[in-house]
Amino acid sequence: MLRLFKQSAPVQIAAIIIAAALLWVKAFIEPVPMAPEHHFAPIYSLFYSWLSMSPRLASAVALVFVVAEGLWLNIILVDHKAARANSLMPTLLYLLTMGWNAAELTITPILLVNIMVIAAFSQLLSGGATSLSASRNFNATFCIGLAALCYMPALSYILPFLFVFIIYKLYRWRDVVVSLLGLVAPSIVFLTYAFIKDRLQYDLILISHDFLDVNIMWNRTPVVETICAAVFVVIFVLALLYTLTNMNEKMIQQRINNGVLSLPILAAIVIMLMSRITPLNTQLLAPTFAFTASHYLYADRKKAWIGEAIFWTIVVASII
Repeated sequence: MLRLFKQSAPVQIAAIIIAAALLWVKAFIEPVPMAPEHHFAPIYSLFYSWLSMSPRLASAVALVFVVAEGLWLNIILVDHKAARANSLMPTLLYLLTMGWNAAELTITPILLVNIMVIAAFSQLLSGGATSLSASRNFNATFCIGLAALCYMPALSYILPFLFVFIIYKLYRWRDVVVSLLGLVAPSIVFLTYAFIKDRLQYDLILISHDFLDVNIMWNRTPVVETICAAVFVVIFVLALLYTLTNMNEKMIQQRINNGVLSLPILAAIVIMLMSRITPLNTQLLAPTFAFTASHYLYADRKKAWIGEAIFWTIVVASII
């Protein structure tokens, strides 16, 4: 299968369509209701007001978003030489990871956050340059600011951005000011609108709850699902370690891109602590997993069947 994914575009497209059908068919038979959001999440609230009364339509829109996000991530990785030019493996892995939890086969705050994260990737990844322009710096933090309007805990994506400062050596005050302006600009616009609508105090209370109400929710999951989740974690850790330890030291572009694409894990951990969500929310890890696992599957091995076994393990675990 991996060999076909390197050579045959029709096979890759067919695999993505089949995976989407297998993962989402239950959501269309038994529609998944959108979760009412009690956090500060104005952009998600808009989608909730539009689609919550039509669960099937919400699932359909979510599927379109997931496929579009996966393809966009794939294009960005290929353009920045972080993925194989002839492979849609990152798209397939992103689709499998986003569809891991049956309760999330609808519009979720993290689904919207990932759009902004991928947009930030498009600005932060190096195309060969070792510096980051002021405009790309602003655009990247602006995307993080928009992510916070999708789900306030997503503001923690600013933590990885602090490491991006080190990667790109952004030590000047101008770089810091540009970043802060990009980060706060979306919130200033929204809070100004809230002030005009006389709901500023209510929104500020919601924001304070997002930072003060730290609560991890552990769900009782069946043994099989727990095993599948453990398998996912093991593969993810192995893929991440492989990506970070198998870099050509002479290729500065590769080291920058691998670092940027791996850093969101820090934000995912913080979001899990700040949110009333299950500790293993694979949607938070989907962009990084799609990148690292695609590298890991195509690693040069003496035994080709190992890569095939890992690939089918991911597929089976996702469907289960």
